[in-house]
Amino acid sequence: MFITFMQDEKWQQLVEAAKQNFKNVEYRTEDLIAETADGPQKQGTRDILEFDHPSGGRYRLIRENKPVVLEKKEHFSHRQGDTARTEYKFSETEFSHKLKVYREIDFDEWEEITLDKLGL
Repeated sequence: MFITFMQDEKWQQLVEAAKQNFKNVEYRTEDLIAETADGPQKQGTRDILEFDHPSGGRYRLIRENKPVVLEKKEHFSHRQGDTARTEYKFSETEFSHKLKVYREIDFDEWEEITLDKLGL
């Protein structure tokens, strides 16, 4: 998996560079929704940057922004029919960021670019 960590300022510089140097640049933000025991919950955002590369391919960069986990509590139950659950406490000010890179291989079908595929 090709993952790198990127700060807000560097991400904005990358978005601006893409707008200046590539064609058909699209930028959008989506909510990250995770299924929990309490139902679907928002657990961050996803920034998506797509562009046409001069080599002829289309690329997608996805930056996931999630709050940092401050505390994790395991709750166990020895009662019949009751299950264990995990409770997380998230930071309201600190976020972790992950960047993934994809290449379009067919119309709206994307392949993740990993270090293995790059020969690294």
